[in-house]
Amino acid sequence: MELYPCSSRRDIQGDHSLVPSSVLFAAGLLGNIIAFIILWQHKLNVKSKKTSVFYMMVTGLTIINLTGKIVVCPVVIAAYSKNETLFQLTENQNLCHFFAFCMTFFGLAPTLILLAMAVDCWLALAYPFTYLRCITNKVGLVVPLVSCVFSLGFCSLPFFGIGRFVQYCPGTWCFIEMTVRDSASKDLIYSMLYGTIMGVLVMAIIFFNGAIMRKLYNMYRNNSMRTVVGFKVGNKGMNGGQAQMKELDHLILLAVMTVIFAICSLPLTVSMYE
Repeated sequence: MELYPCSSRRDIQGDHSLVPSSVLFAAGLLGNIIAFIILWQHKLNVKSKKTSVFYMMVTGLTIINLTGKIVVCPVVIAAYSKNETLFQLTENQNLCHFFAFCMTFFGLAPTLILLAMAVDCWLALAYPFTYLRCITNKVGLVVPLVSCVFSLGFCSLPFFGIGRFVQYCPGTWCFIEMTVRDSASKDLIYSMLYGTIMGVLVMAIIFFNGAIMRKLYNMYRNNSMRTVVGFKVGNKGMNGGQAQMKELDHLILLAVMTVIFAICSLPLTVSMYE
């Protein structure tokens, strides 16, 4: 059985439709636009003129995600609209290689920023005084920049013969060669290295998000105890109750986001080792 039956295919395999890719593109574009609106409203409503490190990293993450949607999705839509694979659209492998580079770059860079955001939240909750003293706004600027530079260099290695880009079925997308069978040693090393880096990043994000959830739960429990004591001594405990609900909301939201992130990220990472 051929490992990559669509590697040089010129027409899209099976039935094809513009609807799924168009809907996904529209949803991703709308989501990023909404994120920009929320970030802008937050910037206008915040009383302090100082921008937080987390806000700066979220903005960088949103910009990178939006750029990825704009660059990658139209190529898929064009392939479906013409019923031609990426290889056929340009009659060479240039578009396929560019698409695969974008897929790896816009997969690695946001994951690095997500890890930095998780570490930032954990430090702010676990060591607030150290965080305020040591973490400056320069971190919020440097982290997205360093993430992009590292991802740009690492994801460009297949252009220099380390790793290989392959067109996958149905012919509308390309990615690095992920199989370990019949692969050249340098291609195998690159594939497993990319999978290992992504796997470590994903597990680290899950770990720090778990640590954050534990901190939020402890804060929620402590505020709950303070609220009960407040009622016993005649204090209505409104401030404690509001803080308690806020921490519970953050805890639930972070738990849902962590589960969704793990479900979406781990399958592709694990497939690198098959």
